[in-house]
Amino acid sequence: MTASRSIEPVLASLIKSERHMRSEYGTKMVGVMDTVGEHPHFVMPLEPGNMAILSGFDTIDAMYKGSVERADPKASRVIKQLASDWYVFIENVPTRYWIEAAKPVTAQTVTMFVTDDPNGITGEYAWQRAYVTPPAEAAPGEVPLPERELTNLKKHDSLLAALAVGDIAAIRALLETQCVWAQRDYMQDVKGGAVTDLRSATSALDYIARWHSTMQPQKVSVINRMVTDWYVFSEELWIMQPGGGPARQCRTATVYPLSVGGLFEGALGFGRDMEDPAPSAAIKLGHAYWTEPGVDIADVPAS
Repeated sequence: MTASRSIEPVLASLIKSERHMRSEYGTKMVGVMDTVGEHPHFVMPLEPGNMAILSGFDTIDAMYKGSVERADPKASRVIKQLASDWYVFIENVPTRYWIEAAKPVTAQTVTMFVTDDPNGITGEYAWQRAYVTPPAEAAPGEVPLPERELTNLKKHDSLLAALAVGDIAAIRALLETQCVWAQRDYMQDVKGGAVTDLRSATSALDYIARWHSTMQPQKVSVINRMVTDWYVFSEELWIMQPGGGPARQCRTATVYPLSVGGLFEGALGFGRDMEDPAPSAAIKLGHAYWTEPGVDIADVPAS
């Protein structure tokens, strides 16, 4: 594949996501479904505190038609962007005019668009920031370290490790009691996939235990990761042995929002269809920490 051709799948992904975003402005949502592909899944706050998990073309269509009674999108300010051949992730500062309150409101959000259909997006996974973290402290003349981001990195690494081995107690220690677990359910074999709708740590843990027993994950590599003070976004490559059979791989992309107390409030995302492993998939990649041989990261003094 030539250099000019190799970027085309990523450009096509961006075209689909930006076409969808453009369709929401100044249209009263007329034509927005022309930018949505078959078998869509949307996970998003329809309004503050009201998290919706929706699947199916007609369901998404009804959501958009109803949304014009609640809010009118006015602007987006994309401050972070990560594009791949099958998703686009953004951090946004959007302004919406809320009709009942009769005023514009500007918020901070993250959104992942799934772009794996030639006709449009098939997923939108969004979360809105609900708190502000205090600035990092430092001695006069020193640059503060991103301590909360480093803590969130450690928690995400710990979560992936616990998911890979099925350590339910370790996972429970990382989740808020009322978390939202909305990810592709690989235990359901349906066209376009299915998304879990789990609204508590208890239900999420029950599902994870069944997932681990059925799918038998062997390892996970991190393909892309973005860590902030209030969320982690991660694209992961999972190697599974469903039912104890031959190894299969799946690429997943997930938004992991964290609460002000530092626990995961959710896991929102999707994944590509399972397929045979890539030639290098057996190598665990995307390590978060690098040290001298035999030295744990926790034993390295920061100052």
